[in-house]
Amino acid sequence: MKKMLSFFFSLIVFPAFAFAARPLSTNDSGTVGKGGVELEYGVEYVNGFDNEVGMGLAVTAGLFDNLDLAVEVPYAFIDAKQGSDSDGLLDISLSAKFNFIKDNEIFPDSSLSFSYKTDSANDDRGLGTGKPEYSLNGIFSKPLEPFAFHLDLGYTFKEDFEDEDNEDVFTYGLAVEYELNERINLVAEVSGDSVLKRKFHDNSCSALFGFNYSLNDNITLDFGAGTEISRADPDFKVTSGITIGL
Repeated sequence: MKKMLSFFFSLIVFPAFAFAARPLSTNDSGTVGKGGVELEYGVEYVNGFDNEVGMGLAVTAGLFDNLDLAVEVPYAFIDAKQGSDSDGLLDISLSAKFNFIKDNEIFPDSSLSFSYKTDSANDDRGLGTGKPEYSLNGIFSKPLEPFAFHLDLGYTFKEDFEDEDNEDVFTYGLAVEYELNERINLVAEVSGDSVLKRKFHDNSCSALFGFNYSLNDNITLDFGAGTEISRADPDFKVTSGITIGL
């Protein structure tokens, strides 16, 4: 109950600020631009195999107009239905995104991102994977006013290549934004990951619906609710966050 109250308190105190990608997990091809900085805070409640309240702080900085670097520090409170409850920092992630096609009349805006997820969290307490992970992701965005479409196709692998239990993962996300007016965007997505030798319901696949609301050029609010498509995903989740452009 205390974790639930903490989650709803966070929604009130930090009322869902975000840039264009939130509340979507699907990334867009844009970068923050040279010298730009974005601070993003997110809160998420997940009801599934365990009940979990997660929070994360991400900082993105533009090295060039078409290249940015980011670090994400997540924290989770896990209410285990079986076993012991736990809370603490999750694995910290570092990433870079390079935008190599922009404003082309024929081809979608295209970017390539690389992420390194450390093994910094305590995996004995269920807070981390226990091994570093590397991800390569292709990101494609196409505006067709009043819509914008985003497609992510990625691949994640672990550092220990000799471990036969390692299962490299294909990731995907398909998202659409609808510009209701100058301030409000409605958003929806289907996203997940897949180990090819597994059946569909043993892989992650979920849907999310939500909106974001621009207060001004630097601050945007967002809120989203998600549900399972495959049985491997949680029953539902609720997310909200804050991103401030500097």
